[in-house]
Amino acid sequence: MIDVSLILLALSPVFLLCVAWEYIKHHEYYDWRDSLLNALLALLHQGSDALALLVLMPLFYWLHQFALFTIELNIFTLLFGFILQDFLYYWFHRASHCIHWLWSAHVVHHSSNNMNFTTAFRQSLLYPIVGMWLFWLPMILLGFTPTLVFAIVAINLAFQFFVHTQTVN
Repeated sequence: MIDVSLILLALSPVFLLCVAWEYIKHHEYYDWRDSLLNALLALLHQGSDALALLVLMPLFYWLHQFALFTIELNIFTLLFGFILQDFLYYWFHRASHCIHWLWSAHVVHHSSNNMNFTTAFRQSLLYPIVGMWLFWLPMILLGFTPTLVFAIVAINLAFQFFVHTQTVN
């Protein structure tokens, strides 16, 4: 299986092509300082996530031994995992707007004055500290391996990139 930390890096050319296309079509949605900050925040976020996974992965594998099921990887479990993770992400996102502790990290994502593809890069390096990873524990306890859970999280984060634009009416 591909290293979880490399999924978003591997998709970077797609993201950059989309940013370039959007900038060419709608440069009025862009401020170079804001876009540069968004890119920097993305790098910091990736670093904090990688460090958090390094520290927390033993806990996740320990919890996995108590899983209700053994979920084997196939197209159906991958689809189910993606839908389940998106459901859990919905609750994380909703909680991040209602619980001050989570909002302290999530506010970074909402702090841009622009809505363009680079805004999707604006992620908080505090997510591991405030406990975003707690929302993925149900998947591990259900039977998804920790590596698969965080691969699905990365794929879902990549999917979320495409909803951060105002070019679609």
